[in-house]
Amino acid sequence: MAKGYEVVKVKASGEMILPVPARKLLGIEEGDQLAVYVDGEKIILRKLAPFKQASPNDAIFKLIGKGEGPPDLAERHDFYLATRDDKEQE
Repeated sequence: MAKGYEVVKVKASGEMILPVPARKLLGIEEGDQLAVYVDGEKIILRKLAPFKQASPNDAIFKLIGKGEGPPDLAERHDFYLATRDDKEQE
């Protein structure tokens, strides 16, 4: 599979079947999630690692509540990141 390729047919709904050799090679099983990237005329699929639920034993928990920022940071973090990026480019 790594050196060759297989042809798949896309249905009207956009669905297609990933060939068994590709699924076996990457360990893709039912329920796994794939990231879809477009690079020019290429479509790239990448298996996503399952999300690991954080626990109180993780070191990051010691940092919760220690930082400073505006009270709406959780809701508007994209806005604040964009604003910061604009300032860094000046």
